[in-house]
This record gives sequence, structure tokens and C-alpha cells, in this order.
Amino acid sequence: MFVQQWSEKLTSRVKQQFMMSPLWIGASERGLHWEEAVIDRLSIEEAVDRMDEATATVLRAFYNCFGAGPVSEERLFSLRQRFSGAEFRYGMIQLQNAGIIFALRQGWGERLYAMPSDCFMQWHPYLFPLAPLLAANRSSEIWEQRQEEIALKPLGRQLLAVWAELARSGLGLTSKGILPKKTTARLTLAVSITDEDLLQAGWQQEDTDPYNPAVNFVLKLTGQLGLLAAEEKQLKWQEDTLAAWFSEEELKREALLFHWCLDELLKKKPAMWHIMALLTRLEPGAWYSEAAIAAQLPLLDMKGMEWEESRSACLNLLRGFGWMEFARAGDQRMLRWTMMPSSLDYGQRPQAKYEPIMIEPNGDLLVPPGCSYRVRWELELVADRKSDELLSVWQLTRSSIERAMTHGRSFASVINFLQSASGGVPIPPLLEASLADWGKQTAAVVKQPSDAYPELPLEPRSEESGFELRSSGRAFAGCELMNHEDFRIERFLPELERVPINWMQQLRSYHHSTRLEILERALSWQAPVQLRMNESVVAFVPARLERSGSNWTVTGLLREAETHREVCLSPEMWEGMKLVAPGVSGFV
Repeated sequence: MFVQQWSEKLTSRVKQQFMMSPLWIGASERGLHWEEAVIDRLSIEEAVDRMDEATATVLRAFYNCFGAGPVSEERLFSLRQRFSGAEFRYGMIQLQNAGIIFALRQGWGERLYAMPSDCFMQWHPYLFPLAPLLAANRSSEIWEQRQEEIALKPLGRQLLAVWAELARSGLGLTSKGILPKKTTARLTLAVSITDEDLLQAGWQQEDTDPYNPAVNFVLKLTGQLGLLAAEEKQLKWQEDTLAAWFSEEELKREALLFHWCLDELLKKKPAMWHIMALLTRLEPGAWYSEAAIAAQLPLLDMKGMEWEESRSACLNLLRGFGWMEFARAGDQRMLRWTMMPSSLDYGQRPQAKYEPIMIEPNGDLLVPPGCSYRVRWELELVADRKSDELLSVWQLTRSSIERAMTHGRSFASVINFLQSASGGVPIPPLLEASLADWGKQTAAVVKQPSDAYPELPLEPRSEESGFELRSSGRAFAGCELMNHEDFRIERFLPELERVPINWMQQLRSYHHSTRLEILERALSWQAPVQLRMNESVVAFVPARLERSGSNWTVTGLLREAETHREVCLSPEMWEGMKLVAPGVSGFV
């Protein structure tokens, strides 16, 4: 789920508590709210810098198994490396108290952890800093760009084509409550993404789904956008929502779709999330070597990742959605973004100026890349699409005018549309005469509104800005957000108040029996101890005690500077000791 959806589950008091975390000091001073701080790059950088080592380790471990859905506590704790359970627990609580990760419970089962999926990309470069990749030098003599295949339409344009086909075909459902096979066959032809690409990326197809994966995907996305509502025997357009979606600036629209697709597709695909995060660091429009990107993946130091297979799945998916294109330079494959995946902050951008269409005397309509989607929507009805490249071409024909009038348009409305879409340029006289002749010969059959092709005003209204795309939240079905006030380290340190205070205050020498008691308490808390050994102070994480008569030894992890190793110690091997309760009596 996205930040805004998490926000709706939280009270204002809890969100204010988040901003009291030491991690958000800078963000709080700048007057940011929690929803803003967790996706603000400066605030994120400051928060990571303020994290103690255990807290940062917990967050990196969480990223190791992140897949948009909740992560089990058992899985998370298995990645704690050299830290004790109590230290790791303390780090988790720090993250929860800052609203960076959330604790959930599924029924009466184990505890789960999650974070807003739209935070993943924003936090990634600060948790896993890598040297930036250099774009290829286009002026170099060795650069010989050879486009592998023609660039595909961006997903937003593919969706528009699907919806136009759906509107032309009608929204009636069969007795089984599904679209007719002829309609779904047309929808399949309207998209570039393949079933194989979607399934490889992680699309979860239910056994009962009546459509192939590509059609199933676009229909689910359409429903998530709120463009169609299901009624008894048919679907119905939500015209205000459709108009609002078309009013968004194209780059923002594609960025919204990018984040939705990651959230919906890459469930339980941690490797693909990390690959996508690395790709979003690349400058849009610049060419990069795929081999150089692949060489960075092992530097993330992730456990159990299938980088090669996942990289192929990511790139196929991005190409299918029209967001990335490929070329060859010598024996290297090159790639570049055709959109801006990491930027959703368009508040400071000037309002986009749409480019008008050009009307040729032969009925061809030349459509520039900056043409409004509202115009493209109407063109899909009143004209036949001949090509859909950078400069698209539609053509007015007798059959297209007949189709438009069959769906409720009149000759006058078609003329008004063409003049408005062309910026007021007069229609060539011969073409206008042909349009009038075709209009007279066509008996207009206006269908019922429920089965009509929605006619949208070409100029957006002010209230249509700021479209919010929501996650389906399927991965969180049956999960309950736990009470934030429960997150205190003391809850995980049983009988803390009964432990002698001097055990936790300073390094002291104790009788062997007391040393045993302290270690037993450390084991029950999964906490570390400090030991003075050979005039040095080291951290020790006990794992098990072994007794033999009156003698005993303890085995665990000894942490020295940057190294750690498993050792077996007997009580005479250290001079002093101190029990450490992370967050209560300090850290080691």
C-alpha cells in the first residue's frame, strides 16, 4: 500500500507521535507532516544519518525480503547477522516509532512487518549508497547506436487504446458476468505487454479468472483507477474519473502507473524491487550499459537473490510497458528510460501546454506527442488510427464518421471537435464537404448512455487535478495494524524491574555464580553483555550455556571492532562484565 493509504489507517495523534522520533528532527523543524517526511529526500537522508547501527541494519534486512507485502518476523530475525535479538528488536521499535515500518498481525498468527511501497525507491539510495553510473558518451567514436526494436507505446497510451476499444465494443456482460470473447480478443490486440512478461514479473492470476493475464491485468488496473463500475449485467463508465485521469500531465501519469505496477506485480520479488530501485537512479533519456548495471547488483550484498533472472524479467516488463528502450553499441546492450519513474512531485511544474493536431486535406490527422489525452480519446472514435509513433496519424473516413454517429455524435459535434483540437484552424473545404456528405448518408443511432462512448470536454476543469492512484492492498487482506502504543522495548525485557541495577550500570567483577545469573538473564532477553577481557572491552552475544557439574561455559558471538566470531568462554576468561538492555541501559 502507498503512504496515503497507510495514513488513512492512522490517527492524527499517532502521526504526530511519529514526528517526535529523533529520526525526524530536521523534518519536524521544517514543519513537515509524517506523510511528507517519509517520501522527502532530504528528510530521508537525515533520518538514515541519525540511525544507530542496529536500526540501520534492521531496515536493510527488511529491504532484503521486501516484496510490497508483509514480511514475517521470523524471516526478518533470521537476517540479524551479528546483532543480538534485543538489539535487533530495539532497532525495529525505533523504525516503528518513526512510522518507517509498521507491525501487523494476521488473525491470531505471528507478527508481520510492512512499509509503504512508494517509500522503497526513495530510501534505497541512502541505505545502499553506490557510485553513480556514467551515461554513455554519444559523441565517442565507438558509439554506434542500433535500435533493437521499435519503441513501444507507454502504458498510459496502451490503456487509452484498451478503453477506447472497450467503449466502441460496448460494456455489456455475458450471462456469466464477463465480457464477450470478441471484446477480450480486441483488448488483447490493444496492449503490447505479453502474458509471459506479466507472469514472469509476478502477476498473480487466479484459477477462476476468465481472461488471459494481459487482459486480466488491464481490467484490474482499470478498476483500481476507478474508471469502471460493475452493475447487474454490464459495466459503466465513471466519466468524471476518466476525465480527471486524462487531465494529468503525461509524465506524472506514467510515474503513477509505474508505482502501481511495482506494488501490484512484484509481490514477494525482492530482487526485482532492488533492480528497479537501481534503474530509477539512472538519468531519464540517457543511455547506459546493461553490463555496468548488472555489475552493481552484487554490491548490494543481498542474501539469496537471483539477479540474472530477475534483471531479465524487469527489463522485459519495462519494455512491454513502453517505459524503457534498448539499443546496441558494439557488443554491449544499452538501455534508457523513456519516462521519469522516480518523480511524482509536479507541484512546481508549469501547466502543460498541449499541442494541437494538424488536419490534412485528404483526411489525415497528424497528432504530435504533446497532444491532450482528451483529444486522443475522441480521435479513437471519430477517426481510424493508422500509426501511433512519436507523430501519430489518424484518418477520417466514411466508416469512422458512421461509427462516431452510431455512438451519439452528430456532424456538428465532430466539426466542433476537429476545430477545437486543431487550435481553431479551419477545416479544409474539400474535407468539410466530404464530412457533411458522409454525415447525411449515415442514419444516426444514438445508443443508451450506459452503452455510449463517453464524450469528454476538451478543456479540463480545475477540480479534476490531483488524481490519486491507490494500491489494491490485496497483500494485506486479513492483516490488522497493531496498536502503536505497544511499541516499547521494555515489553520484550521480562522482569526488567527485578534485575539488580548495578548489573546494567557499569563493568564490574562478579562471583562465578553471579556471572552465570547475568548470562542467563541475557539469554532470556536475547541481549548482549559487555566483557572486559585482557584490558579491552568487547561485546558478547550469548547463544547457549553448557554445564558440567559445578563448571559451566558459554558459547556465543564475540564482537571486536569490525569483526565477529563464535567463541566458547569459561567464567575466568573475563575480568568484568555488564548486562546491556538496548534502549534502557545503553548499547554496545
